[in-house]
Amino acid sequence: MSILASMVVALNMMMQGIDDTGTAVARPIGEVHFNEETGSYYQVFDFIGKPPHTWVHARRMVKGYRYNDREGRLAVIKDISLHYFLLLNFPMLRQQKMWIGLSVECNETADMTWVDGSSLADQSFRGFGEGVLRDISRTCRARKDSGALYPIYYEPDQFGVRWQMGEARTNLTYMMVEFPAPEEEAAADEVESTETPQQ
Repeated sequence: MSILASMVVALNMMMQGIDDTGTAVARPIGEVHFNEETGSYYQVFDFIGKPPHTWVHARRMVKGYRYNDREGRLAVIKDISLHYFLLLNFPMLRQQKMWIGLSVECNETADMTWVDGSSLADQSFRGFGEGVLRDISRTCRARKDSGALYPIYYEPDQFGVRWQMGEARTNLTYMMVEFPAPEEEAAADEVESTETPQQ
């Protein structure tokens, strides 16, 4: 990479980090792994710079990164197969807390939504640690209709790696990032898989 190109990338990263969510910069670390079932690439990122290293800042920062012309997002984990894929390919998950793309909003109910807009209620897999769902329910009952947002992260524990609830100001250094297939490509794959083969 030329010096000019390096300066442009550095400037872009710095500009992404200037807002009220924080000034730290996110950077990719380690290898990228492709999952055939989801059609997405995955990679661990970490923050460089002083906190806050919040979920809101992580969510915004990773959108500025691209891999194979795909925009990054915090990982969306909808089934146990992907959960184990991440554990197998990213041993760091067993040692470090990491942001993922799930959050809870307290309103009439505790709405749990992924960054792609889908609801956790529409999937059977739940990766929560012991007592976390109870804590979410209790917290949101106390803050009913507040619209308060609680981010979810991966946390190593004695039973493996589970989802935990954070606070708006929780700071984590690491995040699991996904580079999903472009919507047009994903839609084409879905149509192709539902078409009846010709006799």
